[in-house]
Amino acid sequence: MANEETRTLSHQYWIHAPPERTFQAVSDPKMLVRWLADVAEVDPRPGGTYRLGWTGGPTHTGTLVAFRPGKEIAFAWSWPGISLAGTVFRLLVEPKDDGTILHVEHEGFPKSEEWTDLYGGAEWGWTYFAMNLKSLLESGRDLRSPHDG
Repeated sequence: MANEETRTLSHQYWIHAPPERTFQAVSDPKMLVRWLADVAEVDPRPGGTYRLGWTGGPTHTGTLVAFRPGKEIAFAWSWPGISLAGTVFRLLVEPKDDGTILHVEHEGFPKSEEWTDLYGGAEWGWTYFAMNLKSLLESGRDLRSPHDG
């Protein structure tokens, strides 16, 4: 959990799509490559492994610290080549009216100078990807461009 020595980013997005479809999009590798990464592998169980990679960018690997089908997936997150403690990236799905509230949380960023850029990058990145997921589920459009970055 976050404490006085760490920072947590926390956002909520309402998506006009059923919770089942939203959860599939955040946990199924075939869907993850449609809005998040270029390469995705996920063993959907607590302690299962994952691999998310971007062409010309990083590849994140690790384990799932939580997996509750239809509700939550949480990744023990790390940054390749950075020898700092890892963080936890969590996606929670909550039914709301005729859609879904997607909770996007990334916790455990130390409040130190060396983590400032990583925290800012996570804020920007998860907002960007969450809006892309919303677009994909609501209209079928992937908003990513090879010129983004």
